Amino acid sequence: MSEQELRRAWVVMLGALVAVIVFASLYPRPLPAHHAFSDKTGHYLAYLALALLGSGIATPAGLWRTMLRCFLLGLALEGAQGFLTAHRVADVRDLLANGAGIATAWLIVGWGRAGWGLRAFERMSGRRAG
Repeated sequence: MSEQELRRAWVVMLGALVAVIVFASLYPRPLPAHHAFSDKTGHYLAYLALALLGSGIATPAGLWRTMLRCFLLGLALEGAQGFLTAHRVADVRDLLANGAGIATAWLIVGWGRAGWGLRAFERMSGRRAG
């Protein structure tokens, strides 16, 4: 697999995760809550996963753009819940939970660890990425 093919596959994985988040955010009935954690924990974990996955192919200089895109997705979905649906309600606490997940991911992958997916590919394949 080439780096370009890896990037394409990574973008497909990101798209699938975004689709799940959009579905879960706009589905007419809220998805059944798991008793082990709250709705806010679900928001936190979803956006943590999205930001971590997005950072896997981001450059260190472009990491802020990846995190901003994640936050803007959450903002857009909260807006859509409030303005475009009759069955969901926008909640600033959801947006805060999303932001906390993104901030945690940024702390994990900051300091030069952005692009971790490409480096892992490089190590596993014995090739030089980039």
